[in-house]
Amino acid sequence: MNTNAKVDTAEIAALLDEPSARPWWQRRSVWGGVAAVIVLALAAAWWQSGRRAAAAPSYVTEPVQRATLNVTVSADGTLQPTRSVNVGSELSGTVARVLVDVNDTVKKGQVLVELDTAKLRDQIARSRAALATAQASVAQAVATLQEAQANLARLEEVRKLSGGKVPAPTEIDTARAALERARAAEASARAGVSSAQAQLSTDETNLSKASIRSPIDGVVLTRAVDPGNAVAASLQAVTLFTLAEDLRKLELDVNVDETDVGLVAVGQKATFTVGAYLNRRYP
Repeated sequence: MNTNAKVDTAEIAALLDEPSARPWWQRRSVWGGVAAVIVLALAAAWWQSGRRAAAAPSYVTEPVQRATLNVTVSADGTLQPTRSVNVGSELSGTVARVLVDVNDTVKKGQVLVELDTAKLRDQIARSRAALATAQASVAQAVATLQEAQANLARLEEVRKLSGGKVPAPTEIDTARAALERARAAEASARAGVSSAQAQLSTDETNLSKASIRSPIDGVVLTRAVDPGNAVAASLQAVTLFTLAEDLRKLELDVNVDETDVGLVAVGQKATFTVGAYLNRRYP
């Protein structure tokens, strides 16, 4: 019984091929781990190469040709009329009527706006009254002068007939002084008439300026006035309208960047577009 037990134990050990009885390089588990590491390394290498290929830049090539290189300068600008006029008012006052609007065609001398003329007409009435007063003063001064002339002539005639006895020399001197004063009064009265006439003329001119007229034939570009607005011409130059003489001819005002100035020269071809027609080039 004991001999058979020993034989069975040896056979079982041989069948099981216990690891402790074999070297490490002959073990299946070792080579299996090595194979797994190799597979993982190959997979990592393949993945890295795929990333590099995906990240590498792609190029499109073209054959080299000889041609002309066109350098283009772009800039923003504005279209303006070749001639425009700012219309203002020489008078201060209140706007009574505005007779034109933007884009209206106007003729030279056409009334664009009217100011309230009530105060101007009152001033003209006062100036006419002052002129009438001055003219009356002239008539009075002329009558006084004629009276002084007649008085001096009478005294001189009496002195001549009396052989110089009468009137007294002082009386003659007084008459002559009165005559000079009368002449001065007449001159002053006539100067007053001239001044009153000038004032009346100024007031009438101001009345005509209350109707602001177009200085040119053209088109209304801008309007900056409405009925009821106060115009203070004495404080600043007030622009009520901007007129363009001819919109069939315009000029392009462009601000070229400082870095591009050296690329621009007289005679070069230029084209432009406008916001309303972006796909159309002018001229």
